[in-house]
Amino acid sequence: MDYKVYITNKIPAAALEMLTKVAQVHQWTEDIALPYEVLAEKTRDIDGLLCLLIDTIDARIIKSARRLKVISTFAVGYDNIDTAQATRSLSE
Repeated sequence: MDYKVYITNKIPAAALEMLTKVAQVHQWTEDIALPYEVLAEKTRDIDGLLCLLIDTIDARIIKSARRLKVISTFAVGYDNIDTAQATRSLSE
């Protein structure tokens, strides 16, 4: 599997199982919120990110994730994602 996905929190087992069939999956499983600096480190070499509304996906995170192709959120809404930067990064 060539794709790498990072999940910022626990998700239902069925969803995790589907992802592991198509990508290398790494997941934050601690009972505390994922610290921003850990998020920045863990997302450097990923292709996909599955985050929660509590995770700040800002320009720094997006720019440092050199291979990032997809940002998904396990929530309603996406106010936590810098969509302008994500759009710019796609066109670079």
